[in-house]
Amino acid sequence: MADFFANFGIEQGLAIGSALLALASFILNLRLVGRQEKRNAVAMKMAHDSDVIRWSDDVIALLASTQEMLIEKGVSYPEAEFRGRRSAARAQLSALIDRGRLFFPNRADGDYGAEKEVGFQGRRHPALDVLVEAYAQIDKSGAPPGPDREVSDQLTVCRRKFMAEVFKSVDPVRRGEKMKELT
Repeated sequence: MADFFANFGIEQGLAIGSALLALASFILNLRLVGRQEKRNAVAMKMAHDSDVIRWSDDVIALLASTQEMLIEKGVSYPEAEFRGRRSAARAQLSALIDRGRLFFPNRADGDYGAEKEVGFQGRRHPALDVLVEAYAQIDKSGAPPGPDREVSDQLTVCRRKFMAEVFKSVDPVRRGEKMKELT
């Protein structure tokens, strides 16, 4: 050790300083990479949430217009048009349910649904269960002449349950906090 300090010169000082600088740079880089990975994960979650929100906007608009269709049956449009309008609403809702499977996939539950296609195996997510219930309500609507307030009221219940499930998934409070964090 004495030899080391006896021969200690500018070259050794520069080598030690360079090593310390490289170590500090490495530690700083690790911290920056960690932060960037966290930002990337948050950005990915935010993008997913945005996709879910756009999809849920389409669902909410369809359910609202279907409710209005039920209330206005025989009032602002003839009874004869109801079947065609109901069929269009069911087709749109069916497509939205299938799109929703990409955001809310079925959950594995043993062999439940094992004979079905991959996207349909297991148990449906509660958000989609509510939409399937809304589909069933629309399907049975329109039997008596005039407005169908009973089914319209049931669709209100379905809409509220659907919004609760989407709210749990997207969590707007957390989303707002993360948006502030990113900006």
